Amino acid sequence: MSVRSVFFVLIVVLAGLAGARAADDIKVPFNFRWGDSASLVESTIQRAQAHVVDRKMVNGRKVLVVEGHPDPRLKRSQFTFDNDTLIEVELQYSDSSWDREKFNTIFEQTRRNLDRKYGTSRNVARQTTKEGDVIQTVVGYEWTQSYTSLRLVLFTAERGAETFRMLSYHYRGF
Repeated sequence: MSVRSVFFVLIVVLAGLAGARAADDIKVPFNFRWGDSASLVESTIQRAQAHVVDRKMVNGRKVLVVEGHPDPRLKRSQFTFDNDTLIEVELQYSDSSWDREKFNTIFEQTRRNLDRKYGTSRNVARQTTKEGDVIQTVVGYEWTQSYTSLRLVLFTAERGAETFRMLSYHYRGF
């Protein structure tokens, strides 16, 4: 191989590497950081004029349930603390004007956008079950990085003409 050929191959490889984009870091929502205290999170929530509607213990961990976010599609968020340090955030989105097709479209667009931003996801859930006369469907994808994981989950419960749909983001720190 001539020097000119080696030089050409090197330029092509370097151009490809320059065009390749590293995945963005998964950030904790609302500019929080893993390890923030419950009091800091709660005071920030109050300043944003959202409301803590429930404080509960789940598996020995404190959970703040928040409603009244400025975005009306964000129906509820949950902040989980272990030893007074933030370890999980869940954001639950819904809109009664979104039908099945709109929810599925939003879910797929969101998944593709997150794939572009954080790298290729892995499917972690795809199941339909029936409990009595209610059909429940769960579809979920996950992105994992060194300190944070993000799961995108579409949940649907249908009983006759009644339908409940929720799109949620589950952030977890390691």
